[in-house]
Amino acid sequence: MSSAYKRPAHQEVNISHDSPPRYNEKNGEAYHFVSKQEFEEMIRKDELAEHAEYCGCSYGTPIKALKEAIASEGFYLLEIEVQGALQIMEKFPETISIFLLPPDKKTLSQRLVQRNTNREQDMELRLKIADKELEYKDRYNHCVVNDDLAVTATTIRKILNLT
Repeated sequence: MSSAYKRPAHQEVNISHDSPPRYNEKNGEAYHFVSKQEFEEMIRKDELAEHAEYCGCSYGTPIKALKEAIASEGFYLLEIEVQGALQIMEKFPETISIFLLPPDKKTLSQRLVQRNTNREQDMELRLKIADKELEYKDRYNHCVVNDDLAVTATTIRKILNLT
């Protein structure tokens, strides 16, 4: 996804908790890791624009950071799963939503293996979740098949009028 935009101000603000970071993840880079209690408190205080459970971990986007980014940049790019995206689309009806599709299930499976960040049972769960998430693709404004990264990035830039 980061190939779709070039402006460094558009960084993810997702927050993760529930399990230690994977071997290649560091707190404060792609995610800020918080305790389960802290995460639940953020939900209770309505501090998250969206939150979701995915493969046993909880993820969320702080609403304050999201609103600040929108106010300063005019838009914000989130790379989130379906549960969270549906919440964002409900809370922010002007959202431009893009459902990224793999060319096929075999390619998705190969990409998960190439990432080398998932245990085998996690990969099986991720494939099951992907099948379920496909049921929601028609709720998005756009569907883009992510086959060739350069083509996908160009397509997303066109959708977002960043060309």
